Amino acid sequence: MSPALAAARKPYFFAVGGSFIMLQILFLANLCYLYGALWKSDHRVHNFNILMVDYDQGVIGESIRLAATALKADTFPSISEKSSTSYETTKDVESAVCRGDFWGAVYIHEGATANLSSALAGQDSDTYDPTQAITVVWNQVRYPTVAISLFSNLQVLSATAKFIYLRTNGSAALQALNTSSTSAAQVLFNPFDATSLDIASTPQSARFLLNTASIVMYTLMQFFFILAFNGITTGFNFYATIPIRILIVFRLLASLAYALIGALLSCAYIWAFQESWGLNGVQFVQTWAILWLVMHINFLVLDAVIATIQITFVPFFTFTWIIVNITSTVMPFDVSAGFYKIGYVWPAHSLWGVMVQIWSGGCYNRLGRALPILFAWEVSMLGVDVWRQAVKGRAATVVAEEIERQEEGQTVSRESLSNTEMDVKGKSA
Repeated sequence: MSPALAAARKPYFFAVGGSFIMLQILFLANLCYLYGALWKSDHRVHNFNILMVDYDQGVIGESIRLAATALKADTFPSISEKSSTSYETTKDVESAVCRGDFWGAVYIHEGATANLSSALAGQDSDTYDPTQAITVVWNQVRYPTVAISLFSNLQVLSATAKFIYLRTNGSAALQALNTSSTSAAQVLFNPFDATSLDIASTPQSARFLLNTASIVMYTLMQFFFILAFNGITTGFNFYATIPIRILIVFRLLASLAYALIGALLSCAYIWAFQESWGLNGVQFVQTWAILWLVMHINFLVLDAVIATIQITFVPFFTFTWIIVNITSTVMPFDVSAGFYKIGYVWPAHSLWGVMVQIWSGGCYNRLGRALPILFAWEVSMLGVDVWRQAVKGRAATVVAEEIERQEEGQTVSRESLSNTEMDVKGKSA
């Protein structure tokens, strides 16, 4: 083994070992952060507030109250009853869920108990519809996976209320029953049920990817483009040969164009696989615009970081950036530890809030919070990226000039040596 190889062997193994340990720590820390957002989330379901309004003030509403008391637990949503004076119409209840004041709502229709009593007595029992007694309201697009679970809980609430009604009012209902009517007997066994009112349904099978895998793609698209862009620019030595101002303007225009096309294609595959979702052209343009902004933010963040830190540590930052952003969208903060509310500052969380508003037809309006956060990222990172690219360009120019001076010095030395040799040969002759 040569002495040079023997001397390099120890630093080599130290470098490999350091990378081995640092990568293990990187994945451990990031995945712990991601998994921690879901840790014991089922025991925080009580943080989901469900609005209840009783427009009937009868035994059906009382059954709902008793069911809510019986089901009260950390693993069940909290039922918050409000008076009908606060929510005078059912539209007010639906608007409260639409605004995001509550995760869902349940209201008892006016006259529901009277209609049930009439049906049991045999009056209009043939046309009695038990689902017209209660309505549950929810917004599936807000968080598709969570919303489905909440809807299941509301169905459990309705079924439990029906059981409690039969247990507490079954004797009275049986005495009032018109035994000569077959349809009235059917009403006794199914006195009331709930109708589902989904403000913005997401029937497509790919709905679970909207706030998970898709969020990752918006960052990866920019990361791979930056690597290719920087490699090509360095390969052509443009950092040293093109004026810094022109290069920065060109990078900015290229990044805007790439983010624009990337956002367009992202909208294209969302629309292509929407199945029966029913989004329209206006929502397409709105989604395109917000994706364009967020993708360009990702470009500026990654471009500034890559121009600042050593290339060895770029994967560490990129992976961490992806994880913290997707963690802010994968589950609502209501079921995560309080620490995870730091996710409000990440661009992906604001993006998801805006897209929920777009896809639900204006519900869950959080533009007052989301847009300032996103534009703060855009403006601040634009300044940082321009600064770092200018520093990088000047450094490349200095290196190129130093190499040029060294080459000129070597040329002069060779010419001097050649002249000296010719003088010596002339004197010898």
